[in-house]
Amino acid sequence: MARQFAIKRLFGHRWQRWLDRRLPATRTMVLGHRSIFIVPTRIGLLYLALVVLLLVTAINYQNSLIYGMTFWLFSIGLSAMYLTFRNLKGLSISSREAINGHVGQVFDIPLRLAAAPRREHLSLWLQYPDNPGQQLSIHRGESDTFPLSYRCHQRGYLSPGRLLLESRFPLGLFRAWSWIKLDFSTLVYPYPEKSPFVFRSGDGDGELLGATLEVRGEQDFRGLRQYQPGDSMRQIAWKQLARGKGLMTKDFDSDEGASCWLDWANASGDLEPRLSQLCGWVLEAHQLGWQYGLRLPTQELAPAHSEVHLGACLKMLALFRLDEATGTRR
Repeated sequence: MARQFAIKRLFGHRWQRWLDRRLPATRTMVLGHRSIFIVPTRIGLLYLALVVLLLVTAINYQNSLIYGMTFWLFSIGLSAMYLTFRNLKGLSISSREAINGHVGQVFDIPLRLAAAPRREHLSLWLQYPDNPGQQLSIHRGESDTFPLSYRCHQRGYLSPGRLLLESRFPLGLFRAWSWIKLDFSTLVYPYPEKSPFVFRSGDGDGELLGATLEVRGEQDFRGLRQYQPGDSMRQIAWKQLARGKGLMTKDFDSDEGASCWLDWANASGDLEPRLSQLCGWVLEAHQLGWQYGLRLPTQELAPAHSEVHLGACLKMLALFRLDEATGTRR
């Protein structure tokens, strides 16, 4: 059993290396002879056996009618093989960015498919391994974007693996397919674990009892100013926007609010549990309106509070000890 598993694993690695050389990762793939594989289905093999049986019968009995039936069925099989291959040839598939999310979340990955000129692509099946698939068709001269579900189990850049694109149109005698590897820049953050904050001595709970950055009734309204990227959505003057006066931000006189450091040394566990704990702290501190900084063993972000700062903290957690270019573990 162990030997069979080792042989299967070795074959799988060699198969993946061969696919990586033949079909490298890309943002857009146009299917052609190098990227489409085709084999008979079980029904196709039975069909072929029937043709061979008729041919043997025709030769044995020298019957012209059986000869004619044999060659007619053989020509139908050849036509079905060509049409099945042609149903995929020329189809263009491109990656589109999904919304950033967390480990364990189901991502709706938008894929854009465009038909070849003067050609239709019917009854296509798209699926990522171990995830729900979808059947669709692209008509002549059309292009459309279809969401495909994928549950992610690894942080970093979204890497769902190879996409299976398959067709058995028109008769189901042949199966034409391709394994497509698309590049994505969507980030997958660690799973946010909810746990009580832990601060080093000196980071004092007293410091965290101050006013937060959330807009509250007791704060003094200073006026309106032009919106700047990173401003909290809670402080946008929606009434001014509804009156057509542009995007403005409410400005208040208040202290800078609570400030804290979310430190790697204060989390517990191995690599992934610590990152999950820090991710939960970041989200909670942002929701509370605190000025929060993030400190990891090799990098840190100074305390701040904005949507941009939240995105930078989550990205740092997502890519910690991963290759920045590929999102894979170093």
